[in-house]
Amino acid sequence: MNDILSKDIVKEWGLQSLPPDKQTDMVDRIGKMIYQAVLVKALDILSEKEQTEFDLLLDEDTTTPQEVLAFLQSKIPTFEQLVMEERNNIKQDLLVPIS
Repeated sequence: MNDILSKDIVKEWGLQSLPPDKQTDMVDRIGKMIYQAVLVKALDILSEKEQTEFDLLLDEDTTTPQEVLAFLQSKIPTFEQLVMEERNNIKQDLLVPIS
């Protein structure tokens, strides 16, 4: 996915014991979940004008996830914090111990 999203996920989530191809698959899946969570949160933060720009960007068939993240990063001053919060939220949701 994107370095912003996948950086240190293998180590942070304890995926080191998985074979490399499984690690890649898991990082990709986790990255996609974080990406989607960030998109949803961003809609609450963006102004109406920025939401319109965002919609136009998403409507383009050639737009990549990296371009979407770059747009959000340019519009949301606390973007890095937002990504980290969503990473932590998803990690907590997925790694809750079973009682």
